[in-house]
Amino acid sequence: MLATLATAASPAVAQGNGRHPGPGVYPAHARPYGASIATWGERASQWVYGTPYERSPLFDDTGANCAVNQRGPVWYIARIAGPAVFEGTRRCTIPRQKAILLYIGAVVSTYPCAADPAFRPQPGQRLYDFLAADADAAMDTVDHLSVTIDGRPVRRVLEDHRHVSRNLFSIKGHSSMQTAFDPCITGRRQAAVMDGFFLMLEPLDRGVHTVRVHGTNTIGHNKTFNYILTIV
Repeated sequence: MLATLATAASPAVAQGNGRHPGPGVYPAHARPYGASIATWGERASQWVYGTPYERSPLFDDTGANCAVNQRGPVWYIARIAGPAVFEGTRRCTIPRQKAILLYIGAVVSTYPCAADPAFRPQPGQRLYDFLAADADAAMDTVDHLSVTIDGRPVRRVLEDHRHVSRNLFSIKGHSSMQTAFDPCITGRRQAAVMDGFFLMLEPLDRGVHTVRVHGTNTIGHNKTFNYILTIV
């Protein structure tokens, strides 16, 4: 149960449409490597939750941990969660021919919650609906989101690139992440629903690339994240 960045889009809208966002970015409805971008977002969330705090790419404000536990055809770029201002620049070296999932910001609502035993569905309420509503409320505060890749803007990030779990998925958070990241982590497998903003980038050319993310929300956050990606 953790808010990250910070919409006016509902989960139904967030499932994607046919508009192409621009060169080098998969459309929101695409299924890279056989999975929806929402599914890739769930996998990236499992990666974030399951990595111990001392090696966490999430809380690494330089990029030194960006290669930790990276497997498969997609390379995950975690949002910047450290220092506590939630803003900064991170550098990462990425093998050529890897698609890149930009984890802009998300809420992962989990059950049961270690910190709040009263956090539970109402009688007769589906667990999915309960968790989806919890995540949706936090993500609905995002009111601006822009992304540029090497200075080129990605179109309609706020409107088109919010992705929501279609069903419950399973996640296991490392116990060391409970205090710093999500107090609901139990250290065991939990049911979860993810709601967040993700961009899947096609493999970038060799060389240095700059990805810039700027977002605001209705509770006063105004943050800029810069990712310097070296493709080798």
